[in-house]
Amino acid sequence: MKPCKKALALLLMTVLMTTLAAGCKSKDQNNSSSGISDNSQVSENSGTGTGNNDKPTLYIFNSKGENANEFEAMCKAYTAETGVPTKPFSVGAGTDASEPLRAQMNSNTPPAIFSIMGVKELPEWQQSGTALDLTTVEDSEFKSIVEGIPENMRLTTDGKASYGIPFNVEGYGYMVDSQMLDDLFGANSHEALLKDLRTCSYEDFTKLCEAIDQYVATPSAAKVTVNGNEYTFQAEKTGLAKNLTGVFAFAGSEKWTYGDHAINIAINTVFSTPIEAADAKDEQLDQLKEPFIAYAEMLDFVTQHVGGLKGHASRGRDLINASSFGYDQSIQMYADSNAVFLQQGNWASSNVGKVNQDVANRSSFIPLKCPVTDDMIKTGKTAEEFNSSIPVYVPNFYAVNAKVSEEIQQEAINFLKWMQKTENVNTYIVGMFKAVPYNASEDIEMEDALGSSIMSYVKEGRTLSDPYNGAPASWSSEVVGKQLMEQYLIKEQWNENDYSAIADFAISKWKEMKNAQ
Repeated sequence: MKPCKKALALLLMTVLMTTLAAGCKSKDQNNSSSGISDNSQVSENSGTGTGNNDKPTLYIFNSKGENANEFEAMCKAYTAETGVPTKPFSVGAGTDASEPLRAQMNSNTPPAIFSIMGVKELPEWQQSGTALDLTTVEDSEFKSIVEGIPENMRLTTDGKASYGIPFNVEGYGYMVDSQMLDDLFGANSHEALLKDLRTCSYEDFTKLCEAIDQYVATPSAAKVTVNGNEYTFQAEKTGLAKNLTGVFAFAGSEKWTYGDHAINIAINTVFSTPIEAADAKDEQLDQLKEPFIAYAEMLDFVTQHVGGLKGHASRGRDLINASSFGYDQSIQMYADSNAVFLQQGNWASSNVGKVNQDVANRSSFIPLKCPVTDDMIKTGKTAEEFNSSIPVYVPNFYAVNAKVSEEIQQEAINFLKWMQKTENVNTYIVGMFKAVPYNASEDIEMEDALGSSIMSYVKEGRTLSDPYNGAPASWSSEVVGKQLMEQYLIKEQWNENDYSAIADFAISKWKEMKNAQ
């Protein structure tokens, strides 16, 4: 597809058509033991709910731990400009946001602004009367913002109410550093190889990974073919290649990476949107058997080729140890060039940059490769298109707490209006958060390399969705992910019976949890 010349917002609407999305679990390098990072800047009497000049303190629950420091900086700027004290809380690394949010809601100072991860989480806050229907707000400026949210991006269950302002648009895949490719295959080889990696088959990708693993152990001028093109390794390790301990940086202790995001690739074979997945019939779930087997095969391959901070890693209890293979460690491995690929999204850009900004600046995405076949896919794509696409969707929404006072609600609305001002979108959403605004136009300048990479897939029409967010709450990460962590990531060898058992478990639990709702 040729790049569209219309507003980028129209492109995003096309990508996300009929998708009411939710996204990644929040992560933060500076987490507290409670799972909440108190990134606050308030007056001394903030505990009473009032701040300077008797203005009420605005409590904000931020589920995007990756931008905790940047979010705090934004809140400080808001306070400096308006005089309204703010107190943001950010979820810690590896922490599911749902329980910390419930705890905050039951505290003496519940957040006036909080996060909802799409249609999967909306019912809890909608049915309890906590989430304010933003269409009922009379503030004309805010009403204009709400009405301007593209229909396919609205947080709604009936198409009429609207319960959130989209955070941004996110996408994920395998991150790869172009300099690493040059150091493996020779100067200026990265451009051609990246082009081939974006569209190559699962088979070609795995052959490349096996060749890299062999090169890490015994370097030689071996040849490997990707997408019909031949690439020759450097005879000896040079540059960043000297740091390699394996092919993949892997966060084995983070169930969401393989229980949410990786399995989402397989779910896209049968369901195009979270709404479709939420309405899944048993016969449709049965159609996921072969795709889930393919997913298990993919996960088996990845976890056989993991690099670590101290050398090549193997499946076992250390692989699920948070101190060895947690979120922070996987970022460190990638940024330190211990691995070629890291499965992450553009939300991780700032964390990679904190370790090595040069690596972040040189990074782009290639799709997660999965051994699906045309006959497995029920959504109109081919296997070739599937392995050339990345998931892109709205991950989270800012919601307003309907149970706080009207005065506090108005302060929350004022804050969200301030966030949506063009200059603040450019400074904070784009500049500091390294995020793609949900209403981005084609003239937006994405300084972040990973954000630019995401948009290149959008412009080419090479995108998947996030139907995993339509599965029963906690199914993907806390049920399937937990099973994989406790039963398989510690197991040295997998076989086809294991693949089938993983698929059967995932399907049976989805049916069981769906019928229990």
